[in-house]
Amino acid sequence: MSKGTDRRVRRTRALLHNALLELMVEGSYERISVGDILERADIGRSTFYAHFRDKDDLLLVSSTEYLRATIMAARPDPEDPAAPPISAPLAPVYTLFVTAAENPEIYRALLGAKANAALLRAARGMVAKIIAERLTDTFDVEEDELAAPVTFLSWGIVGLLGMIADADPPLTAADAYRQLEDMVAPGLDRLVDEQERTESVG
Repeated sequence: MSKGTDRRVRRTRALLHNALLELMVEGSYERISVGDILERADIGRSTFYAHFRDKDDLLLVSSTEYLRATIMAARPDPEDPAAPPISAPLAPVYTLFVTAAENPEIYRALLGAKANAALLRAARGMVAKIIAERLTDTFDVEEDELAAPVTFLSWGIVGLLGMIADADPPLTAADAYRQLEDMVAPGLDRLVDEQERTESVG
């Protein structure tokens, strides 16, 4: 794929992603049609289906791409005492929490009290992909070995994201991350110990 083509693909995906998010903030996800998205993005139907199966696929794929890029670009804020080191296994989750706190209207549409099952499943899938990528890279294990922990962890993170965006009063990103760390630290410590034992034997 040429650089020009790649740039056009990224632009098309960004336009569709932004159009869907705008429509979600304005109204119910269930009532949004592909036609509504195309009209808002000013993109043709054939172009849409060249990239995505339906609006659920658009939501999952484009949101995952957006969050992955956000996480890759994230750097610890020296003014934020709650920010974990970028090498911490759950550092991407803190970035997710901060993003939710900064964009509550979007996350409220995704995960709030009025979100439907399809949205919650899409959000869980998005978080699971990001967490699985981070943990498999950090601990040098196969993704299928982490299927159950990642499923459990991703649902918990989705719940905390909802509390950041839609609770009254909202949970802060720092408090959400601290609570998550408290809950999963023993399991992560065990993975670290296993990794160190494997490396010492090797």
